[in-house]
Amino acid sequence: MSITAYKVEAYGHDRTGADYGYVNIMYRYGVKKSCPRPEQCEKMEVMWADESVYGPPAPGSKVGDFIMTWLMGSWSCGVFTHRKIAGRLADIFSGLKIKELEWFENPREKTLKNGKPRVRRAKWLPERDVDLVYLYSDCYIDARNPTSPETDFFTVTRMDSWGVSTWFMCTHDAAQKLIAMDFENLAVKETTIVG
Repeated sequence: MSITAYKVEAYGHDRTGADYGYVNIMYRYGVKKSCPRPEQCEKMEVMWADESVYGPPAPGSKVGDFIMTWLMGSWSCGVFTHRKIAGRLADIFSGLKIKELEWFENPREKTLKNGKPRVRRAKWLPERDVDLVYLYSDCYIDARNPTSPETDFFTVTRMDSWGVSTWFMCTHDAAQKLIAMDFENLAVKETTIVG
């Protein structure tokens, strides 16, 4: 009742952990709920996050190869990345899908926290235009009754008392190839998920 594989996730700093000035994405908030699974959504509704995953201060404007998500919740089925990177990985590895994003303006882009209009461009907006997508796997493995993965990438699920938790994972061979590609802002770590 457990599965050991390689967890794949984006992080919001450089390799040394000294520079936390990278942009973050958040799911659109408001009355709409985020979709339970990426394949059940037409598009992922997102906006630039005005808060850092690591706490104050706000994130910076640098854009890495992969973009960390602020307030991810229990559904972690994939990673945000550039369209070119996603296409390249989907061509090399099995089990990967690409989901388009629908962008919304974060209310803090025009208004400060105190309600006054913003005079300068927010420091947490990206320094350049980017074409991002969501890279995920719709191959699901239940940690309570695991089977051997039939694809390079897959999503491990587990029902908890608060709902379903997920982890975006890959096989040992896929992990070694992914690590060798030496992407910025991507962590690939062996992890055991107990069912």
